[in-house]
Amino acid sequence: MVAMQVEFIMEILSRLVNKQIWKYPKLWVGFLKCALLTKPQSFSVLLQLPPAQLENALNRTAALKAPLIAHASQPNIRSSLPRSVLVVLGIASETQNTSQVQTTPTCTVDAANSDKEAVTEKSKESSSAS
Repeated sequence: MVAMQVEFIMEILSRLVNKQIWKYPKLWVGFLKCALLTKPQSFSVLLQLPPAQLENALNRTAALKAPLIAHASQPNIRSSLPRSVLVVLGIASETQNTSQVQTTPTCTVDAANSDKEAVTEKSKESSSAS
């Protein structure tokens, strides 16, 4: 019976995340209390929060931080989380995230430029052939 109640509560908490519960300060406090009282089951719901709200939740409810980090550090869970969430939890560093963001657009731009160059070369060839 208790397991079914916890499952029901997790469904409600998940819906509240989708409705951006953090925009309602009084309700947000109650959400965090409920998440604390239902840990570890609430960890999957907390990990659905956007990074800024997750950080806010962990700052307001310090008792959640260590067990949530331990939960998120499990390989099968960690691999499914966005890097931004791992950074908030302190599991990944921000510098790696920044360097990845910088290298990706450069490669895309280079590829786009070489496509343009190839088209330009083909245009020149067809102009000189006629």
